[in-house]
Amino acid sequence: MTYLLVAFLLATVVPLLVAAWRTSLVALGVQGLVMAAIVLEHGWPPHTASGWVLLLDLLVLRSYLVPRYLYGILRSQHAARRSDFLPVNLLSWTLAGALMVVAFHFGEAVCPEGGDAALHVSVASAALLLGLLVLATQHRVFAQVVGALRIENAIALFELAGGHTLPLPVQLGVTGVLVLSLLTFGAFMRRLGGALESPAAAAEGNGR
Repeated sequence: MTYLLVAFLLATVVPLLVAAWRTSLVALGVQGLVMAAIVLEHGWPPHTASGWVLLLDLLVLRSYLVPRYLYGILRSQHAARRSDFLPVNLLSWTLAGALMVVAFHFGEAVCPEGGDAALHVSVASAALLLGLLVLATQHRVFAQVVGALRIENAIALFELAGGHTLPLPVQLGVTGVLVLSLLTFGAFMRRLGGALESPAAAAEGNGR
């Protein structure tokens, strides 16, 4: 499972380095696919109702519908290609690196035996902290939406660390909250998506 967790971590970090909204949407889809692969590798029984809902949540909702829905909104708004998710300065990158170190120390403290369990907690913690960092440093609607969805995926990855599916009512509630959140985010993006763009992104969009 180590390679899957590394893939999830890369999908968390790369969008912060590549200032393009398409990259962030692809990364959200990759995170969903990676979590689905983790579920299948655990060997959880897909014949249970909760297992089916979980797989649909990961494979259909998080891997495809979430990025596709946001892509359609951004395309309709003719969004500029560039979209920074962290301020481009040394302080922001230092803080992001420090949060990564804290996350991995936390994983080692929670799972002193090490191995996949420690890496699982470390990666989920890193995704959570970096998502919070995006929310704390960005004022643009799309960046905040992506930050919130990154946090949602980090929480979902934490839940997978238990090695078992949630009870069906709880799983339905988790999936329902994600659907309602996505629809709410979409409504905000349609109303405010162009109003809070950064000057650089707006200039690029006008120059195309």
